Amino acid sequence: MSNANVKVPKFQLHLEDATLDAHARTYPDAMRENFLWLGAFLREKCSRNLDVLETQIHKLGFKTTGGTISKIITGRWAKDGEGNDTSPIMALNNFNQLVDSLRGDAAISELAGKVPFVETETWEDIKSYIDVRRAPDQVCKFGLIAGPTGSQKTACLKQYVVRNNHGRCHHLEAPDTPTMSKFVTDLGACFGVSVWASTQAKRQRIRENVNEKKTIIIDNIQRLYKTSAGWNQPVFNFLQKLQDDTGCTIILCCVPEWELVRNSGRPDSYFEQFEGRCGGRDEFLVLPDFTPREDLLRIAQAFKLVDAEKHVGVLETITRQRGRIRILFNLLQKAKRRAESEGSKQLRAKHLRAVLETTSLNKLVKEEEA
Repeated sequence: MSNANVKVPKFQLHLEDATLDAHARTYPDAMRENFLWLGAFLREKCSRNLDVLETQIHKLGFKTTGGTISKIITGRWAKDGEGNDTSPIMALNNFNQLVDSLRGDAAISELAGKVPFVETETWEDIKSYIDVRRAPDQVCKFGLIAGPTGSQKTACLKQYVVRNNHGRCHHLEAPDTPTMSKFVTDLGACFGVSVWASTQAKRQRIRENVNEKKTIIIDNIQRLYKTSAGWNQPVFNFLQKLQDDTGCTIILCCVPEWELVRNSGRPDSYFEQFEGRCGGRDEFLVLPDFTPREDLLRIAQAFKLVDAEKHVGVLETITRQRGRIRILFNLLQKAKRRAESEGSKQLRAKHLRAVLETTSLNKLVKEEEA
């Protein structure tokens, strides 16, 4: 059967970062950031479905259709079907108001049922560390952040991406198996690369979507290191070449026990190249084993715990157990709900202790206070 009469859509909805960046460059400066956010939102939160996006838009009280959004996303905000300049299909102010509303609604939905993010000193350290490595004139564009589980690391990394989500910053959880095909599939998905493409095609598309303005944050990178493979480390070799070719920033995140952090002067010296690309081992950001007291106070104050300073010893005891900071957030959340159920507008130590009494930590806390 001949394909001669098959009608191919003139404008297809391509949502890879590189395509969105190209369209953004044709739009006014005041529109670009919101345009890039909208493209990523359509791709990642609406599963590329314009009907889903249109439904959300209408729920917010706007009358904009999916067809209008399609034209804007495909670079036709102020161009006709032939690519000629024309009047904007939507006023710039109206577009920004629409996207700002979507962003606000998305932020509320993201926090629904969750504990609000707290800006601790650990957050400030991580933010500053990444900011430095993203600077255009930075020589060492690799960075390494090491911290134990429950040290706020992942929460801070995800928050960093949320606050720099203009198509520039991506966070990736390392896959559970150290295979090249799985890694490039997950990394490619960050940039909108189809999961159905071949591994080689994904590698090529990733390079096309990455440039010197992009930041890639890879969490739990230790999963991708093959202990017995020596210098044959496909994922790490790929990342090194990707950074060389594109000038992007790559932040590796791991647990403190990982070999790159724990050992120096190893016989095979494989990781010496990464130490150098980070600026030396002194340039690693190694988080403390346990949550600093100042962080605990900020967290407690965020939950509005009355006289938080008086109870910081209890908070420290809680966060020094297996699970660390996650246990504290869980207990504070439960205590706050208990206070609210009792009609109290304040979270007090009695609410926290009432929750503690139902846990195995209760005895330990009392022993520490004795």
